[in-house]
Amino acid sequence: MTNSKTSLEHILKAHDFHPVVPKEMQFGAGYIVDLTPSSDLWSMVTAEHSFADEIVNRAVATNAMVVIGRYAEHRLIYQDKANFTDSPDRTVHMAIDLGLPAGTPVYAPLDGEVFGIANHTADGDYGPTVILKHELEDHIFYTLYGHCATEYLSTLTVRQKITAGQQFTAIGKTEENGGWAPHLHFQIIKDMGDYSNDYPGVIDPKHLDFYQDNCPNPNLILKRSDLD
Repeated sequence: MTNSKTSLEHILKAHDFHPVVPKEMQFGAGYIVDLTPSSDLWSMVTAEHSFADEIVNRAVATNAMVVIGRYAEHRLIYQDKANFTDSPDRTVHMAIDLGLPAGTPVYAPLDGEVFGIANHTADGDYGPTVILKHELEDHIFYTLYGHCATEYLSTLTVRQKITAGQQFTAIGKTEENGGWAPHLHFQIIKDMGDYSNDYPGVIDPKHLDFYQDNCPNPNLILKRSDLD
């Protein structure tokens, strides 16, 4: 008998969600960063001017409200981070990054419950991390929020109910978020496997087929027209 269950991707595409960050930021003018090795951004990077500095310059020049890091993008920005010393082949980013000021509130896009809470403190890691579990039209899936603010971790407990539109965390500072410019790492996960408060957000390209299936494009929830 054929399985006629509608795919999670089709359900997410058809559903309307509460914004994950303030609406005017999520849908405002965006600067979409190209962090691939061939990007012209790298020609501007020096010992005194980092790629993060160059991104800020370009965002200001284009009057962007949000800096956007792309899904399934090949990047070589992780290899000097302590969190990646034992896995140098992890280069493909399986989330969408929303670069916004520290303290920007983060909201649940739909009803769910807290599945995992952690503070991954290694250089280059997620820092404060929250994973929510959701059910939508008979599909169970998860959303991961990385590089958050430490202060919210103590307000959450596993299995705590979170309603659509509820602020449950905020974007963290560089000093607490794994050492990155302030941004939200937003990822969808179908099956957590053996993970509970963590999940790979940057993967080895030889495993890309698996992760693209298990971690659909987060823009199915964010719904920015310039990312389709």
